[in-house]
Amino acid sequence: MKKPVGIIGVLLSLWFSLALAAPTPAGTSIQNQASATYVDSAGQPRSTTSNLVVTVVQQVYSFTITPNGANEASPGQTRSGLPGSQVLFNYQVTNTGNGTDTINLATVQGTADNFDLTGVQIFLDANCNGNLDAGETTPITGVTLNMGNSACLIVRATLPTSATNGQYGNLNLTGTSVGNPNVKDNDNWARATATTAAALTAFKSASPSGNVTPGSTITYTVSGANTGGGAAYGVSVTGLSGTGILVADTIPSGLSVSSMPTGSAGAGTVSFVYSTDGSSWSPLGSSNLPLTGNGTVAIGLFISGSGAFFPQGASYTFSFGATVPTGAASGTLYTNSATVRFNDGTAPQTVTTNSTTNTVGAGYNVAVGPYGFPTAGASGTYTALGYTVTRSGDAQSIASVYDGTTVIFRHTLRNTGNAADSFTLGFSGAPTGWSCGLVADDLTTPISGPVGPVAAGADYNFALKCQVPAGATGNSFTLTVTATSVGDPGKTDPTTDTVTALADGFRLDLYGGVNGYGPYTQSQTQNGTNYTSDDLSTSRPPIYQNGTVYPSANPGAQVVYRLRVKNLNPSGQADNYTLLVQPGSGYAAAVDSLLFYPDANDDGLPDGPPISSTGLLGANGEFKYLAVVTLKNTAPPGPAGFSFAAQSSQSGAEPKDFAPTQINVNTLAQVSLIPDRSGTVTSPGTIQYTHTLTNSSNTGATCTVSGNGGSYGWTYQYSLDGTTWAPSLIGISLTPNGGNQTIYVRVLVPAGEPIGRTDVNTLTASCDVGSTSASATASETTTVVGGDLRLSKSAVSYVGTSATVRSSDGSQAYPGDTLVYTVLAENIGTADLKAVKVADPLPGYTGFVSVSATATGFPAGATVLYSTDGTTWSTAAPTSLPAGGTVYVGVNTNGDGTIDGNDVMPPGAKITLTFKVQVQ
Repeated sequence: MKKPVGIIGVLLSLWFSLALAAPTPAGTSIQNQASATYVDSAGQPRSTTSNLVVTVVQQVYSFTITPNGANEASPGQTRSGLPGSQVLFNYQVTNTGNGTDTINLATVQGTADNFDLTGVQIFLDANCNGNLDAGETTPITGVTLNMGNSACLIVRATLPTSATNGQYGNLNLTGTSVGNPNVKDNDNWARATATTAAALTAFKSASPSGNVTPGSTITYTVSGANTGGGAAYGVSVTGLSGTGILVADTIPSGLSVSSMPTGSAGAGTVSFVYSTDGSSWSPLGSSNLPLTGNGTVAIGLFISGSGAFFPQGASYTFSFGATVPTGAASGTLYTNSATVRFNDGTAPQTVTTNSTTNTVGAGYNVAVGPYGFPTAGASGTYTALGYTVTRSGDAQSIASVYDGTTVIFRHTLRNTGNAADSFTLGFSGAPTGWSCGLVADDLTTPISGPVGPVAAGADYNFALKCQVPAGATGNSFTLTVTATSVGDPGKTDPTTDTVTALADGFRLDLYGGVNGYGPYTQSQTQNGTNYTSDDLSTSRPPIYQNGTVYPSANPGAQVVYRLRVKNLNPSGQADNYTLLVQPGSGYAAAVDSLLFYPDANDDGLPDGPPISSTGLLGANGEFKYLAVVTLKNTAPPGPAGFSFAAQSSQSGAEPKDFAPTQINVNTLAQVSLIPDRSGTVTSPGTIQYTHTLTNSSNTGATCTVSGNGGSYGWTYQYSLDGTTWAPSLIGISLTPNGGNQTIYVRVLVPAGEPIGRTDVNTLTASCDVGSTSASATASETTTVVGGDLRLSKSAVSYVGTSATVRSSDGSQAYPGDTLVYTVLAENIGTADLKAVKVADPLPGYTGFVSVSATATGFPAGATVLYSTDGTTWSTAAPTSLPAGGTVYVGVNTNGDGTIDGNDVMPPGAKITLTFKVQVQ
């Protein structure tokens, strides 16, 4: 039995750009952490970091419905038809917000017209061809769209049989956001006019629909028929002989037509024509090709004939292919509609088709490698902190490192995609006791969260910095640095850094000669199976009608099923089968989308846009197709059951056949503990660190947190609220998919500790995740100094650019909001500090607004200086900062216009830096 459908979750693969720069997606964490370098009272260079400030971007609800029709007197589209016939209005609804939203849809009858339309229903036009096809006849009352996605709609209505020639009825399609019911779109009026004269319909389709790639071809098809009450006449067209019906299509700017179009008509004589100015037309031949769209160049079908030559029921079709430029930028839109000119027997008429929109898809990719060589092929050497780093291929190494020193491996990342992208940087393989972290190219500022956006083809430099503990031993330590695209987390690239040997850093030797080291290789093994559309091996678990073997996949992955429908009608009658899926237990929580694609050549790859039916299938005919199931990133572990179904379109609800299956969602055990911390403290003294423990698993986690610091008798205490302290933390419960907990660590340093003494505490979170486990570590490096620079950071978010506070702690913001960071650097020790430089990086997903700084407690005549590279200084604050850039502040006390060891920060002195950014 057919059941009515309400709101349909249409997570379409048809992507349309919101603008040149899309808003930051809801739920994105904007992370920012300041740092400072200085020379302490013992003459030792030191660095410290502030607390990490995290701002979560909130959801903005916004959508549009087009075409607009401001009011009943100015409808956005008009359709004509016989009294008692149906008309189709075409619309497109686009989610222009920054997160998933459901848009409820409704229709409103006009009052300034002659009649009300009857049988009004809204349908999803899955293939965006402007016509109501088989499989698209289930009415809807709303659509659910991801950020940036669009859906094509059809509103079907019937003219009353009592309508007379020339009378009309008005209808409005309205939309309301479920996420924010105050967000509406109510100006989409359309008009249906009753006519007893000829009336031509016009529908437009593009194949493929949605995303296209540079160099591919879009096939446009315009089709329609005379559904009016009389035969149609032709019109005179400038440049063409006689009269006829002109189907005209302006080629979208940038697209190129290189092959002759095709077309036919049920009456009249068909010829192909073109125009360079949109008004004067000429016959088209192969010698006139190619034609490249520039806003006026058009191509058309001319159906010539005399008198009332195009009868009721006669149809026409016109198709041509247009090629996308090979250099088309991501996000480029190609919107197209066509017009049909004819005479209905009373006057010339023009009918406009629905619009199709294709978007050049973003191709995300990344390469990371040794400094200056992001795409491998590295060679040569460079020096960092006195060590020679040798580059070779996609690896770099240092022959020998002294324990107790710092090593730096510099890296270059390149955005090898065709769109701006941000990137998550990570590393693995750090030996026990080593304190490692990723820093900006200034080799000091810590990297928190994604870096970027980085323009397509542009580079971003950064470094891996490791403090080797005193007394460390061993040989050949290899760390792997990885860059991952935010736009497509499946695109990742690793590179390796190796310390070949450790030498005693607290001995000296006088010797002659040269020490040599042989080459090494690093192999990488990928484990597990990733079920994607290009991985269709015979080992894929099949679907069984009553079987028990089912595929397993991670959250966010795709599983591709290869399916077939065969017509076994004993009568030999051809049939069209609707392709369906029936959700079972666990399906709604696990599955993000399920789309069907034709696979006529049985190669496991889609042969066109998504489909909802097989099309007419002859006796014993077999239709091959794919079902692409995309799991949600938040899919919980366990089975997601569902059945594929095919249903005859000829005999109601039966016959209908099922193929039950399920996907076993894997438990994804992932926890993180960030960031690594370092700080300085006096003796006696106390310092407090904060970390964030996050459960990125798809099920809950229970964790224990402890540390191994205290080798000098220092006391480490742990807390969940900064008030109640314990030697370790047990039973920390974290919700799945981003549940987090702030971890506080307090270090109590006793009196009598020597200046320069350093203790490294490795903080470990051991978590039970479902039936498995996961762990994460963070390091805390604390050094005793004679003068102590304390760095703290806070944030406030403001509504847009106003003075209205959005969030007093900066924890929430919307796209367009302003974030104001305040960094306070204080000398809380008893001795002078020198060469103090405070640094704050521009966080990802933001743009620079302004920076300012003040200083108190410094000698008379001291001046605040600014820098964007930590080397060149100015009294004027910078007015711009590139993505990934850092602003530096220092106080010049000797009047030489730079920050160095001659500039002093006395005890009790403070530097306050105010940094304003705007959320993209």
